Amino acid sequence: MRRVLLLAAIAACISCGRESGAPAPAPKNDPAPNFDLPLVGGGSVSLASLKGQTVLIDFWATWCPPCVTEVPELNAVSKELHGSNQRILAISVDSLTAEALGDWLKERDVTYPVALGDSDLAGLYGADAFPFHVVVGPDGKVLERLESGFHDREQLRAVLARHRKP
Repeated sequence: MRRVLLLAAIAACISCGRESGAPAPAPKNDPAPNFDLPLVGGGSVSLASLKGQTVLIDFWATWCPPCVTEVPELNAVSKELHGSNQRILAISVDSLTAEALGDWLKERDVTYPVALGDSDLAGLYGADAFPFHVVVGPDGKVLERLESGFHDREQLRAVLARHRKP
């Protein structure tokens, strides 16, 4: 039954696409679109501040059931990345205030950084539905885009392993 509900939630989320006429996403190996965003809880994060790290960016929203289901998966992988040159950065496309989103994140014990973004930025990265994941390399170039939708921790680990330097 849980699998049926998850599939229904994914189908509902896939309808959240980019507007036609939105700019085309940066191709693989092209520079990732620049951003400078506030972090929930204070501070900010920019593409430039991530230089030298491989970053799995998760575009997501609180209203997206597969995104919410993925939180424990991202928490587990983020914990494993501690001390490495890889990290997870979630970028929320919600319209919630920073305070409301912060409360939501605390209630669900989210342990990785979450920035306040929007669907326009997600579209520049190629998001056609949520959750959407893209890997940006240490040089700021797009390395890989995952299929939109839920990814479990094993899938996320495998993606990051493909981009780990020996």
